[in-house]
Amino acid sequence: MKWLFGLAVIVALALTWSLWGRDWLKARNWRLTNAFFAWIEPLEIKLWKNSKTIFVARLKMLTGLLLTLGTQLGAVDITPLMPFVPDAWEPAVRVLWNLLPLVLTALGWMDEYLRKETTKPLEEIALPENKPPEVEAAVAKVAEAQAEAKVAIEVAKAEGTV
Repeated sequence: MKWLFGLAVIVALALTWSLWGRDWLKARNWRLTNAFFAWIEPLEIKLWKNSKTIFVARLKMLTGLLLTLGTQLGAVDITPLMPFVPDAWEPAVRVLWNLLPLVLTALGWMDEYLRKETTKPLEEIALPENKPPEVEAAVAKVAEAQAEAKVAIEVAKAEGTV
Protein backbone atom coordinates (compact mmCIF):
# COMPACT_ATOMS: atom_id res chain seq x y z
CA MET A 1 0.00 0.00 0.00
CA LYS A 2 2.96 2.34 0.52
CA TRP A 3 3.59 2.11 -3.21
CA LEU A 4 0.04 3.26 -3.91
CA PHE A 5 0.40 6.28 -1.62
CA GLY A 6 3.71 7.15 -3.27
CA LEU A 7 2.06 7.01 -6.69
CA ALA A 8 -0.77 9.22 -5.44
CA VAL A 9 1.72 11.82 -4.15
CA ILE A 10 3.65 11.81 -7.43
CA VAL A 11 0.44 12.22 -9.45
CA ALA A 12 -0.73 15.05 -7.15
CA LEU A 13 2.61 16.84 -7.54
CA ALA A 14 2.56 16.42 -11.33
CA LEU A 15 -1.00 17.76 -11.54
CA THR A 16 -0.14 20.70 -9.28
CA TRP A 17 2.88 21.49 -11.45
CA SER A 18 0.85 21.26 -14.65
CA LEU A 19 -2.18 23.21 -13.54
CA TRP A 20 -0.65 25.99 -11.41
CA GLY A 21 3.05 25.61 -10.65
CA ARG A 22 4.40 25.96 -14.16
CA ASP A 23 2.45 29.15 -14.89
CA TRP A 24 3.39 30.63 -11.51
CA LEU A 25 7.08 29.88 -11.99
CA LYS A 26 7.03 31.08 -15.60
CA ALA A 27 5.52 34.42 -14.47
CA ARG A 28 8.59 35.00 -12.28
CA ASN A 29 11.39 36.55 -14.28
CA TRP A 30 14.24 34.94 -12.40
CA ARG A 31 17.48 34.02 -14.09
CA LEU A 32 17.28 30.37 -12.98
CA THR A 33 13.68 29.98 -14.14
CA ASN A 34 14.60 31.24 -17.61
CA ALA A 35 17.43 28.69 -17.82
CA PHE A 36 15.16 25.95 -16.45
CA PHE A 37 12.43 26.61 -19.01
CA ALA A 38 14.97 26.86 -21.83
CA TRP A 39 16.06 23.35 -20.84
CA ILE A 40 12.64 21.80 -20.16
CA GLU A 41 10.44 23.28 -22.90
CA PRO A 42 11.94 21.21 -25.75
CA LEU A 43 11.28 18.11 -23.64
CA GLU A 44 7.69 19.21 -22.93
CA ILE A 45 7.09 19.91 -26.62
CA LYS A 46 8.44 16.50 -27.60
CA LEU A 47 6.55 14.50 -24.92
CA TRP A 48 3.17 16.25 -24.73
CA LYS A 49 3.28 19.08 -27.25
CA ASN A 50 3.37 21.63 -24.40
CA SER A 51 -0.36 21.03 -23.81
CA LYS A 52 -1.71 20.76 -20.28
CA THR A 53 -4.62 18.63 -21.46
CA ILE A 54 -2.38 16.14 -23.23
CA PHE A 55 -0.05 16.06 -20.20
CA VAL A 56 -2.91 15.21 -17.83
CA ALA A 57 -4.30 12.63 -20.28
CA ARG A 58 -0.93 10.92 -20.59
CA LEU A 59 -0.46 11.08 -16.82
CA LYS A 60 -3.77 9.21 -16.45
CA MET A 61 -2.61 6.59 -18.93
CA LEU A 62 0.73 6.20 -17.16
CA THR A 63 -1.01 5.89 -13.79
CA GLY A 64 -3.28 3.18 -15.19
CA LEU A 65 -0.29 1.30 -16.58
CA LEU A 66 1.63 1.60 -13.30
CA LEU A 67 -1.39 0.37 -11.35
CA THR A 68 -1.66 -2.60 -13.69
CA LEU A 69 2.01 -3.38 -13.25
CA GLY A 70 1.79 -2.94 -9.47
CA THR A 71 -1.26 -5.17 -9.26
CA GLN A 72 0.43 -7.89 -11.31
CA LEU A 73 3.56 -7.72 -9.16
CA GLY A 74 1.48 -7.88 -5.99
CA ALA A 75 2.48 -4.41 -4.80
CA VAL A 76 -1.11 -3.14 -4.88
CA ASP A 77 -3.35 -5.32 -2.74
CA ILE A 78 -6.72 -4.36 -1.29
CA THR A 79 -6.96 -7.33 1.08
CA PRO A 80 -6.32 -5.14 4.18
CA LEU A 81 -9.29 -2.95 3.17
CA MET A 82 -11.73 -5.81 2.61
CA PRO A 83 -12.87 -6.15 6.28
CA PHE A 84 -14.52 -2.74 5.85
CA VAL A 85 -16.52 -3.95 2.83
CA PRO A 86 -19.77 -5.88 3.39
CA ASP A 87 -19.53 -9.54 2.31
CA ALA A 88 -22.25 -9.12 -0.31
CA TRP A 89 -20.26 -6.36 -2.02
CA GLU A 90 -16.86 -8.06 -1.94
CA PRO A 91 -16.96 -9.64 -5.45
CA ALA A 92 -18.10 -6.38 -7.04
CA VAL A 93 -15.43 -4.37 -5.19
CA ARG A 94 -12.71 -6.77 -6.32
CA VAL A 95 -13.87 -6.62 -9.94
CA LEU A 96 -14.09 -2.81 -9.88
CA TRP A 97 -10.65 -2.57 -8.24
CA ASN A 98 -9.14 -4.77 -10.95
CA LEU A 99 -10.83 -2.67 -13.65
CA LEU A 100 -9.56 0.64 -12.23
CA PRO A 101 -6.24 0.63 -14.18
CA LEU A 102 -8.06 -0.13 -17.43
CA VAL A 103 -10.61 2.62 -16.76
CA LEU A 104 -7.87 5.17 -15.97
CA THR A 105 -5.94 4.27 -19.11
CA ALA A 106 -9.07 4.43 -21.28
CA LEU A 107 -10.07 7.80 -19.80
CA GLY A 108 -6.61 9.18 -20.51
CA TRP A 109 -6.72 7.91 -24.07
CA MET A 110 -10.18 9.44 -24.61
CA ASP A 111 -9.04 12.78 -23.15
CA GLU A 112 -6.05 12.91 -25.48
CA TYR A 113 -8.19 11.90 -28.46
CA LEU A 114 -10.76 14.59 -27.69
CA ARG A 115 -8.03 17.20 -27.24
CA LYS A 116 -6.65 16.40 -30.66
CA GLU A 117 -10.14 16.52 -32.19
CA THR A 118 -11.05 19.89 -30.69
CA THR A 119 -8.14 22.18 -31.40
CA LYS A 120 -10.34 25.25 -31.69
CA PRO A 121 -10.54 27.72 -28.80
CA LEU A 122 -13.57 27.38 -26.52
CA GLU A 123 -14.81 30.80 -27.59
CA GLU A 124 -15.18 29.50 -31.13
CA ILE A 125 -16.74 26.17 -30.12
CA ALA A 126 -19.29 27.90 -27.86
CA LEU A 127 -20.73 29.92 -30.74
CA PRO A 128 -24.28 29.06 -31.84
CA GLU A 129 -24.93 27.29 -35.15
CA ASN A 130 -26.67 30.36 -36.63
CA LYS A 131 -24.06 33.04 -36.08
CA PRO A 132 -24.74 36.75 -36.57
CA PRO A 133 -23.05 38.24 -39.68
CA GLU A 134 -20.44 40.15 -37.68
CA VAL A 135 -19.42 36.93 -35.90
CA GLU A 136 -19.20 35.09 -39.25
CA ALA A 137 -16.90 37.84 -40.54
CA ALA A 138 -14.71 37.61 -37.44
CA VAL A 139 -14.51 33.80 -37.72
CA ALA A 140 -13.54 34.07 -41.39
CA LYS A 141 -10.85 36.63 -40.49
CA VAL A 142 -9.46 34.29 -37.82
CA ALA A 143 -9.47 31.35 -40.23
CA GLU A 144 -7.56 33.43 -42.79
CA ALA A 145 -5.01 34.48 -40.16
CA GLN A 146 -4.58 30.86 -39.08
CA ALA A 147 -3.97 29.78 -42.69
CA GLU A 148 -1.36 32.53 -43.08
CA ALA A 149 0.30 31.46 -39.83
CA LYS A 150 0.46 27.83 -40.99
CA VAL A 151 2.09 28.90 -44.24
CA ALA A 152 4.60 31.06 -42.34
CA ILE A 153 5.43 28.13 -40.05
CA GLU A 154 5.94 25.79 -43.00
CA VAL A 155 8.20 28.33 -44.71
CA ALA A 156 10.21 28.80 -41.51
CA LYS A 157 10.56 25.03 -41.10
CA ALA A 158 11.68 24.66 -44.71
CA GLU A 159 14.28 27.40 -44.23
CA GLY A 160 15.43 25.80 -40.98
CA THR A 161 14.84 28.91 -38.85
CA VAL A 162 12.47 27.11 -36.47
